[in-house]
Amino acid sequence: MDSNQRTRRFFRDNPEEDFAIIVEAKADDYKAACEDVKFYALNNKIDKDIVTIPIAGQTENSYHSGLFLLTGHNKYIELETNGKLLPLRDIARLYRQTKFGDSISTDSLKLTLKQLNNDFHSHNIKDTERSLFFAGLMIALKDNTFSKTYKNIQPPTLEEQQKEAYKLIDAHNLNEAILNAIVRQISNKVNNLSKEYNWKDRFSFIKNIDFPLSEYKSIIWKIEDKIFKPFRMDEKQDILGRAYKIFLSKAGKIDNKNIILTPDHIKSLMVDLARLNLDDVVLDTCTGSGGFLMESMETMIALAQNNSDIIKRIKEHQLIGFEIDPTLFALACSNMFLHGDGRTNLIFESSLVSNESDIFKAIRTLKPNKCIINPPYENNNPILFTKQALDYLEPNGKLIIIMPTPTLNRNVGGLTEEILKTAKLDFVIKMPNKLFSEQGRTVNTSIFGFTKTPHDRKDKVIFYNMDDDGLVSVQHKGRIDKNGKWGEIRDKVIRCIKFSEDVDADYNKRVIYDGDIINCYGIREKTTGHSGNLIKLGDLFNVEKGSLQSENNIDGEYDFITASEEWKTHYCYDHDCEAIVYAVQAGGSLGRSHYVNGKFIASNLCLILTPKHNDEHQINVCFYSIYLNAIRKQIVRELADGTSKLTISSKDLMNYYVEYFPIKIQNNIVDYYKETIVPQQKELEKAKENLSNKINSLL
Repeated sequence: MDSNQRTRRFFRDNPEEDFAIIVEAKADDYKAACEDVKFYALNNKIDKDIVTIPIAGQTENSYHSGLFLLTGHNKYIELETNGKLLPLRDIARLYRQTKFGDSISTDSLKLTLKQLNNDFHSHNIKDTERSLFFAGLMIALKDNTFSKTYKNIQPPTLEEQQKEAYKLIDAHNLNEAILNAIVRQISNKVNNLSKEYNWKDRFSFIKNIDFPLSEYKSIIWKIEDKIFKPFRMDEKQDILGRAYKIFLSKAGKIDNKNIILTPDHIKSLMVDLARLNLDDVVLDTCTGSGGFLMESMETMIALAQNNSDIIKRIKEHQLIGFEIDPTLFALACSNMFLHGDGRTNLIFESSLVSNESDIFKAIRTLKPNKCIINPPYENNNPILFTKQALDYLEPNGKLIIIMPTPTLNRNVGGLTEEILKTAKLDFVIKMPNKLFSEQGRTVNTSIFGFTKTPHDRKDKVIFYNMDDDGLVSVQHKGRIDKNGKWGEIRDKVIRCIKFSEDVDADYNKRVIYDGDIINCYGIREKTTGHSGNLIKLGDLFNVEKGSLQSENNIDGEYDFITASEEWKTHYCYDHDCEAIVYAVQAGGSLGRSHYVNGKFIASNLCLILTPKHNDEHQINVCFYSIYLNAIRKQIVRELADGTSKLTISSKDLMNYYVEYFPIKIQNNIVDYYKETIVPQQKELEKAKENLSNKINSLL
């Protein structure tokens, strides 16, 4: 394609670009080129801003180029290019940045979205429709005709009113203009594999938006000025995903859906872990608002280095998405349209289909080799999406998925084995439990990386503990990188996963097979010099749930064991035995273990573990209470689950592998604990008390 063709295509594909380009070339006189191109810019009848490019020089050493902008206000300014001739897309970006300002900041975006949410609420726009309404306005503003005319749209005339059987609202003509602009731009390119999807019907609620016309225009102008124009400076931002979270969370509705949208910094990390190249075909089987596909598209386009043919191929053939939620599907299509129109293969269907179905076969013909997903977390869906995503992928394709940490281990004896016959587990990166706190969720998640080739029993998996991502919660701002820590943390993760660098103590490599045992948390190194055999905790203990609610406590002579460190008392008991009381629903006390021997009653937030007394595996109950406390963080990290409050299920705990040691070793450790550790703990408590008393005396 020659330069003239490329220029024509650029302006054909970018009708919203409101500028023309004038070029003047001189053999050796750059100053003369500058003077002439300025003269041409100032003396013409072009009804647009004008970008001028003076060029001079016939050799690499003598070559020089510049870039100037003439705006509608006859302001002629030079733009910084370091003497280089820029690609058209970079010229467009520099033009927009100069005219409209820098890209919108995260704080500014959140503030404006919250203001819009209040505006929408005050005019009775349904909370479930606010994100779509916002998306519709963003799409309409990208329509050149609408953006130039919406401020001049008037209420229906008397003649228009008389044509209708019902009274038209003042905003009728503006609503129609918005709806037509949306449909005109977004109704094509959705894959014909989708079930029927009527865009006009999806946005038809806009017909009934009843803002006062002047206020309505003011709101659209606010979106145009505060979001749309700055957004064009940085189109990587998932504007619609953020709007969706803000609008629904403020309405208190996000909890009604099992939709947990991936934070931007983790989304970017996951795309990076997929190691995309120019030829990759990227699949997202649960697209949501389109964040992963958008990020993948931007990554691959950057690799294309402004090659328009490659960019066109990426957008039309190398991005595939499934989404079954109608609102999220509309947002995904809108998002991809706003980010450059990579929505050709977005499919309004569930990806969980039979491998014999037409949709499955059609997707396989597209040969996806990278899949990046955040599946819904309810009903054990993550394991189903993991299996199906791998089925879609080409051999040696990569799956990057964020899902509840216990997923694979919970499905040992079923789908996990099937998956490992198909795919190698490369790495597991434990995420902070606060990752989704902006959405009102506390979820124990990890990023899992797979390669579609069978997992060998000797393969080692990288386990990385990223309990802290450096972000902190700030009132009215959510979780932000206030102290600038994320960049360094991210780099350590990348070095560890991509290059197997031993970055810190939070990194290790472990096999997940031990004979016939599969432990997807990894077979841990032995905690002592003795060779303890792995055994399920349920093979050593019986389990039952505690019976008493803490608020029902009545002081008495018997021990009342709760999740907290300090015991209470009660007037009755329901156990008289040796046992471990284990906290499974108690926030900061989760995973705490208490040893008890005698008459007691336990909180309903705890499990009661009593020994099975089998001859093959004799146990010292006190030893295993000590042992469980020693690996408490590890157990919580691997077993805690839930989408609002973390808990440990009795089934998961009983299926958890612990080390079994000969009874003599158990007894020796308990003796040492009682003779050495307990007295030291008492001395420490006494020292703390003495220190407190001294401070009080000084005061």
